[in-house]
Amino acid sequence: MIVEGFAKSGSQEAKSMAQDIAMRWINSNYFAYKETGAMHEKYDVEKCGDIVGGGEYLPQTGFGWSNGVVLAFLEEFGWPEDLKIGCNWVMHCVDEL
Repeated sequence: MIVEGFAKSGSQEAKSMAQDIAMRWINSNYFAYKETGAMHEKYDVEKCGDIVGGGEYLPQTGFGWSNGVVLAFLEEFGWPEDLKIGCNWVMHCVDEL
């Protein structure tokens, strides 16, 4: 919801932050997928590609909302051709977050 709000705002800075958050989320999901062979329900937002547990039940793999969010972000923002998948890159807004 935050990404959508930033993306639809009139602020270029907010739109840039929305893209940064989306790219980080896509990257983290893809990196975890490449490492484990599955999409996961829960990710550590502070550590790229790390999956986590906890909650009322065991985390699910192939979880629908994770898949849906990645697809929605890709549809909204695409993926820059010059941006490589991996956990060693930093987008331009990192200092602003």
